[in-house]
Amino acid sequence: MKSKYTIAEAKDILKQTDVSEKQLNEFSQDERSGIKKLLEQYYKRQLKQKALIEKFHKKEFLEKPFWDHGLAVAGVDEVGRGPLAGPVVTAAVILPADNTLYEVDDSKKLSIAKRNELYKLICAQAIDISVAVGSPQLIDQENIYHATELTMGDSINKLYLKPDHILVDAMTIPVDIPQTKLIKGDSKSLSIGAASIVAKVSRDKLMTMYSKIYPEFGFENNDGYGTKQHLKALDEFGRTKIHRLSFSPVRKISKLY
Repeated sequence: MKSKYTIAEAKDILKQTDVSEKQLNEFSQDERSGIKKLLEQYYKRQLKQKALIEKFHKKEFLEKPFWDHGLAVAGVDEVGRGPLAGPVVTAAVILPADNTLYEVDDSKKLSIAKRNELYKLICAQAIDISVAVGSPQLIDQENIYHATELTMGDSINKLYLKPDHILVDAMTIPVDIPQTKLIKGDSKSLSIGAASIVAKVSRDKLMTMYSKIYPEFGFENNDGYGTKQHLKALDEFGRTKIHRLSFSPVRKISKLY
């Protein structure tokens, strides 16, 4: 039996996650190969999503003991400690216990498209979010490690809700709130994973903006890291206002952009 839908219409319907039983039954009786293929893809996606949700609920996230006692826990992470140019960016995220952020992971493991998708979901579901920026000048003045700690402190202090506890990836934040330091925390803490995504997307936007001011350096692609294009531009055009003077080889460049 042929359904009332065209292949294109069926494709749009089966892209959704909440297809009705009536529609699924109708599609299952359609003999067209295109419909059969779309239906097969739909059920594969549903199985994958089900497995993802089951895996998510089995994970022993470090937030769970706090959530079980009704406490607010903030995850904090940073992006941009290694580049030659641009700021270090930190984010603090407080999530509700009933969040559905099934695909949140360390931002470095995710594609740009997936990061941007999850960024929107995090912003929609989080109880509170803040982002702080540590300038290249602060990095040069304090050193990158201490500048990152200070900027993490800024991200906590900018939250509207003071957290009862902080989970942080291998740093010590200079605030008077109990905190747990973790190694590879973004794989153990959902909040840290969310913070890593928020920080990464925020810094990427900044570096894309800077790429329009300094187009020769390719900041929109290299994020300020020392790629061949970046180093060549540094030699040819000199250092910019967003370069870190305390980092080699920038410190050897006297020419100003």
